[in-house]
Amino acid sequence: MTTIQAWKVETAALLKEAGLASTADLDARLLLQMATGYDQAKQILLYDRVLTDAQLHKLSSIREDRLRHKPMAYILGCKEFYGRNFLVDERTLIPRPDTETLIEAVIAFSKGKQQPPSIIDLCCGSGCIGITLALELDANVTLSDLSEDALSVARENAKRLLSKPVTFLQGDLLSPTDKIYDIIVSNPPYLTAAWCDEVSNEVRWEPRLALEGFSEDGLGLIRKLVKESGNHLCCGGALFLECDYRQAKDVAELLSSHRFTDVCIERDLSGRDRVIWGVLACTNS
Repeated sequence: MTTIQAWKVETAALLKEAGLASTADLDARLLLQMATGYDQAKQILLYDRVLTDAQLHKLSSIREDRLRHKPMAYILGCKEFYGRNFLVDERTLIPRPDTETLIEAVIAFSKGKQQPPSIIDLCCGSGCIGITLALELDANVTLSDLSEDALSVARENAKRLLSKPVTFLQGDLLSPTDKIYDIIVSNPPYLTAAWCDEVSNEVRWEPRLALEGFSEDGLGLIRKLVKESGNHLCCGGALFLECDYRQAKDVAELLSSHRFTDVCIERDLSGRDRVIWGVLACTNS
């Protein structure tokens, strides 16, 4: 017979042995909550309750997933982003706290505007960026991705979290649309092939299509997007991009050379350069 407390202790020890020490205790608690429905308070209260065979069977399966370094977000099927839970699975990237820097930058830019902005979120994945901006700014949002699988996840999240309609487009960057927007926002693939090969065991579970920038320096898609954005932004509209801190200066220079002014670099929660944005000049000069 295995009690709640015994299972948590055993699982935390196994996770630590598997190289997951930093989150072992939390992971054990969340796995138990997923299989039993018992939150932290109830787990403490019922620490000596014996787990049923059905519960142990479920726990064994999801614990094995975690021991293989499957991300907790994929096991639980959701991830918190900007205070809301978004559905995620292996069809999309897992939302990260650093991307909230992108949200804050767009909100700050939009502050004081008379009308809700029109926004297109490119490489939208789970839709966490565009959906969050729709909620925070009452924005009119379009979600676009090359992957139909990713768009399926984004549709589910929009259905759960939004009451207003959202436009969905499938295709490469701005190719599916001929519209003009107030804001273009994107967390595109930007890792080099070498960086992709060096990622952690957990990140290896995420779709490589959403990670790799498919150029020697990882900036191939960003270059294409910056070049195309001028034809899809209104005068005074803005482009917001997430990139690796090692690429930030190059991306800022790229924007400056393509009619973008007031180019800014925003730092993430770790103090690293993460978000680059600029305002489209109203002339071609």
